Amino acid sequence: MKIIRTIYRGLVLLSAVGCIVAATGCGGKKPYRIDGTIEGLGTQNVTAIYHDGTALREVSTNAVNSVFHLEGMSQQPVVIEFYDNQRRRIGCIAVKNGDDVKVKFKAGDRYFMESSGNKLSEALAEFLMDNDEDLNAAIERRIMSAPEDELSVLLAGYYYDITEDAVRADSILSLLDNSAIAGSAMLRSKADLAARSVTPIASVKEMRLLSVADSMMTYRPSEKSRTLYIFTDTNKMADSIVAYADSVARDMRVATIRVAIDTFGWHNDTRRISEKADHFWAPGGVANRELRGLGIPRLPYFIVADTAANQIYRGTKLPVITE
Repeated sequence: MKIIRTIYRGLVLLSAVGCIVAATGCGGKKPYRIDGTIEGLGTQNVTAIYHDGTALREVSTNAVNSVFHLEGMSQQPVVIEFYDNQRRRIGCIAVKNGDDVKVKFKAGDRYFMESSGNKLSEALAEFLMDNDEDLNAAIERRIMSAPEDELSVLLAGYYYDITEDAVRADSILSLLDNSAIAGSAMLRSKADLAARSVTPIASVKEMRLLSVADSMMTYRPSEKSRTLYIFTDTNKMADSIVAYADSVARDMRVATIRVAIDTFGWHNDTRRISEKADHFWAPGGVANRELRGLGIPRLPYFIVADTAANQIYRGTKLPVITE
């Protein structure tokens, strides 16, 4: 299956190089303007989150009597997600330089959206309003009928509930056209956001994940040896990670956990590592409830647990194992 990697012709979801700042911040092109209303929100902060191609960025603005305004510049189109001050997701829109976008959401209603000023945002709003009874099923039908369409990929990346049926979701997402798919910036942004929303727990709990045998399995740290967890989002792990996993698999338990939107390339990649290693896929990525408490800030990421399941190492670099 194909990881949702790029997103569509000319539009990269959460991977545009840009900035949501004052209109003077990014060169001489005409900025985009967003006039928003969030019915029922009242007066509070609204956070806009996007990815600039290298890291997650966020900007806060005040909504006064449910109305807010943002201006910004970006070298490429960008998708912006909006959250209230309790970190509850309100919705998202696509914008590009020169757009004068008007958008309306309803607090607590993920299906309500009205928009003008950007064709993709307008199509998204119409789709959500027309399919409020069974959004997941509607998204699946859309992907199956138009796998190359930019709206299909936007819906898959931001509204499709992968955890509802992980195996079916994997099959549906594999239909997305290769030309509509790009790098892992979207996944990295989700990882950053997930890490900001939790305080990492001190121990590693048991996790129920999809195994490489395509069945759900409960995995817990070993009581006899340390356990190395390798979290990655690519369809081919770096050779250095594979070599490291092979070198320590005789002395400690090793689990690789694929944190990606689908399983494209996953089975082949696991065959590169020692047969002693265990391999899993986390449907929904770092937002998966089994991983949420770990506070994984970026990928790849490594955690080592001792025999009591306590985290004795966590970081982005391969751990140095000592006796």
